[in-house]
Amino acid sequence: MTAWRDKNSKMHITGLVLARGGSKGIKNKNLALLDNQPLLLRTLGIMHNAKCFSSIWVSTDSEKIAECARKGGAKVHWRAGFTATDDAPSLVAVQEFVQYHPDIEVVCLVQCTSPFTKPCYLQWGLQKIVNGYDSVFSVTRKHYLRWAEGEETFPQNFDPRQRPSRQNWAGELCENGMFYYTRVGLLKQGLLQGGRCGYIEIPPENSIDIDTPLDLIIAEQLVNKQT
Repeated sequence: MTAWRDKNSKMHITGLVLARGGSKGIKNKNLALLDNQPLLLRTLGIMHNAKCFSSIWVSTDSEKIAECARKGGAKVHWRAGFTATDDAPSLVAVQEFVQYHPDIEVVCLVQCTSPFTKPCYLQWGLQKIVNGYDSVFSVTRKHYLRWAEGEETFPQNFDPRQRPSRQNWAGELCENGMFYYTRVGLLKQGLLQGGRCGYIEIPPENSIDIDTPLDLIIAEQLVNKQT
């Protein structure tokens, strides 16, 4: 158990990265290089630095990813084929993982395509779990004016007669996929989020998700700007 967790919790809390070999937008996306480092390796370093987890795992169906995971100090779970298809939801892969690890009490699903995750974000999420929340996830505040889709459309979150200005509107909280803390009891009920839910708000500049080649270019520019 790491020093930070010793002060806060004796629960078995596992950090889990789902990293299948197939990807559509970017080939081998989880191993794509950012600042000359694979995204997976970058994320594992952040997870270790957070000192939140009893164990850190990568669930994969790829030998290349497994090799990178071991290099990053993670354990490897060979996921079943039905959890690694294009249509398989993340929840199914997490449920399959916990079936093999009955000692785990809380899973933190960390997305390695969110390269600007910070250790403190994971620590803040864990603190809420320690304080009694059942699930905690990352969000970003958006100021989008949404319209319903169809032959005719109508506004969903504002009144056109009183269009809100950004300065006078708090916006909406949207999941950004960076991480999800979930108690195993919820996972067994088929829920990634439920019970007493909490959130950690992430600044927009740190909420980028690498899904396309353009995302990778933007992330590289942000890295260069920060260094």
